[in-house]
Amino acid sequence: MTESSFDKIKKLIKVVGGKVIVVEDGKPTMVIINIDEYVDFKDTKDNAINNSNKKEVAEKVEKVNKVEGVNKDINVWKNRQGERMVRQLEVENKFREENSLEDENEEVDDNDEIVIERL
Repeated sequence: MTESSFDKIKKLIKVVGGKVIVVEDGKPTMVIINIDEYVDFKDTKDNAINNSNKKEVAEKVEKVNKVEGVNKDINVWKNRQGERMVRQLEVENKFREENSLEDENEEVDDNDEIVIERL
């Protein structure tokens, strides 16, 4: 392609608009477009990528929030289980104390026999 042919192609692109595809050895190798079209194309592409990234970030944040919510529920459940166990131990200790006091108040009769059987 001579320089004058290339100048004609450039003028044609400016007048008509559009793109020129350069073919070498039967295969497309490059595209020539007006710089304004390229900038618009690039901006559109960048915006699409940014919007896609924003959507992905929002989805990830939503997943993290769900996991944090589940973890919070698990911690609440564990705390309740711990509180329940403490109350149970308090009841058992109170029961033991009450029963040991009753045992101490019972009179011991020396005549009582203790029988131990071997199984």
